[in-house]
Amino acid sequence: QVRQSTVEPVFGSLVHYYGLSKINVLGKASAHKVMLMAATCFNLKKYLKTFKRKLTNSAAVETVAHLISAFLKSSIAFTLKF
Repeated sequence: QVRQSTVEPVFGSLVHYYGLSKINVLGKASAHKVMLMAATCFNLKKYLKTFKRKLTNSAAVETVAHLISAFLKSSIAFTLKF
């Protein structure tokens, strides 16, 4: 019951909004990359929605933007290793 209320909406969002009903790549490694990038996008969107209301100071906004760009660079470098 707990899994149904926490995990299933995430899978539904990934399938419906991120087009993951069918993964059009060959191999497990490529499919893994697609899932990682979709999960990263989902988490960033959720993070920005959560903290958007709390960020009013321009320095805080710049810091969050810098952290997100650093995270994206590291995640892209990670996926290129596969």
